[in-house]
Amino acid sequence: MGWRCIEAFLEGARFVGVDSLDCLVEYSVSSPSAMRLILAGVEFAGRLRREWEGYLRGRLEMGARMKFPKVEAGVRRDDVWIQISPAYMLLPFDETKRTWQRMAYTLLKHLKDVPTSHNPHSYISLVFPEELRALAARGYVWVASIKSRGRYNDALAEWLYWLDNVRMPHIDVAMGKFTPRSSLDTVVLKLKRVERLFGGKIGAPILPPKHG
Repeated sequence: MGWRCIEAFLEGARFVGVDSLDCLVEYSVSSPSAMRLILAGVEFAGRLRREWEGYLRGRLEMGARMKFPKVEAGVRRDDVWIQISPAYMLLPFDETKRTWQRMAYTLLKHLKDVPTSHNPHSYISLVFPEELRALAARGYVWVASIKSRGRYNDALAEWLYWLDNVRMPHIDVAMGKFTPRSSLDTVVLKLKRVERLFGGKIGAPILPPKHG
């Protein structure tokens, strides 16, 4: 997202008191599904135009925005099914409930509703399963590397980061604010430095397991 696009977002958000990029990020966390109202009337161009226009029409990729590096987790969790990113709260829950039921039913066993329009973090942090929150102690990279029915848990790792920091990990990486939970997570910062050296993305490699 270029600065011209961000400036258009800020202009649209001034009526709710948003006057900086940090404020815009905070507002998107506190009232995610209201972002469509802010963007109404913004004209998009460039390679992501269709994605932005699709979002304004109610279409949004539900998967993880952050592709964490992978390690050998040593465990499987086929009982856990959370394949929806917190970013999916940018759409109102009442419009997307069936998708949540299909792709994140582990969460919906504990959530009666996903309050996408007003401070969802306060509510979700109270009812999110403690057993899953405890996984973050071993690091977000480790959590993302756990497989559930053949799929990695990048989305679960995103939820845990969001619960811990009230921010999205991919945005924090882009803004240089990523907060590691364990020493293993520092690889995210190292990969970002390498990307800057080579002027592009290098993906999310599978890292060798640690021994000893």
